Amino acid sequence: MKKEWLFQIIAFIIFCLNAIIYVEHEGIIFSDSPGVDLIFVLYETILFLIVNYVLIPKLFHTKKYLLFFLSLIGLIILFGVVEEGVVEKIFTPNSRGTNDVTWQSIYWFFGEILIPLLAFMTIKFVFDNFKQEQRLAQLEQDRLSNELKLLKSQIQPHILFNSLNNLYNFALKKSEQVPDLIIKLSNVLRYVLYEASDEKVTLHKELTLIKDYVALQEIQYKGRGKIILDIENNDQSKELKIAPFLLIPFVENSFKHSFGTLIDNVIVEIKIKIEDGYLLTEVKNNFDINDGASNSLVMGGIGLKNVGKRLNLLYPKNHTLKTWTENKFYYVDLKILLIE
Repeated sequence: MKKEWLFQIIAFIIFCLNAIIYVEHEGIIFSDSPGVDLIFVLYETILFLIVNYVLIPKLFHTKKYLLFFLSLIGLIILFGVVEEGVVEKIFTPNSRGTNDVTWQSIYWFFGEILIPLLAFMTIKFVFDNFKQEQRLAQLEQDRLSNELKLLKSQIQPHILFNSLNNLYNFALKKSEQVPDLIIKLSNVLRYVLYEASDEKVTLHKELTLIKDYVALQEIQYKGRGKIILDIENNDQSKELKIAPFLLIPFVENSFKHSFGTLIDNVIVEIKIKIEDGYLLTEVKNNFDINDGASNSLVMGGIGLKNVGKRLNLLYPKNHTLKTWTENKFYYVDLKILLIE
């Protein structure tokens, strides 16, 4: 708003200077009656302000275009009549005030104010358009923020639900591994409830979640196959930040996909490393291609459905995600740029 008025004032000053200074062949000539000329400028500026702050907001921006143009023409005619019939006779009775109000005089009035009127209107339209773009950008940002919060809220209980399910099954069997499960689950709970409340967390915390989650799965699926977790954790992981719960859906799906379709000889490999500001994640798991649940396990699940949306919202141009199947193995190749 301040910038808009600044430009309006600059336009007004130029308008004033144009009224009292003339450039002719002889050089620059100043008006003999600058005070009177400025009065006419002020009078016509009232017209410009009415157009900018009454007609444009109430008629043009509400898409009443015909009424806007009719009102604009009517207002110009009204101001022209008042100037020719009243203002000129009061302030210039011996010169401009000697003329009667005619259609010709209104025509000349229109030609006199056309350029400054267009200048003031252009300033108004430009800043109104800029403010509208800002509002739309803010609305879009709020929409994306709300969508991300929804996606994140769906993923958090999903992770806890699966972990509690595992704990319940081991408790029924009165397994000696229940204490270890409780410790690992408490680590996951602490991360979900306290450490992942921000929009971004340190990569180190996110990788710790992956380690604890995989440890939970190793306890549950011990003896049914080979689980490999290879994280090249370096000092950068404590400095770089990432949106929470981006990697866990792929890790979780690999276990569901393999252990949900195979009884033994399961292979799950997870490799994560940082390279030149990129977080590189590779997930590989085997599965029974003849199992009817195979496809639904790959495509299903709240986490896996949401992670693609979150990646597009958070890293629209800074990530690549490839998934494919080959020789009874399912592959995930995710690359995220964390340093811009």
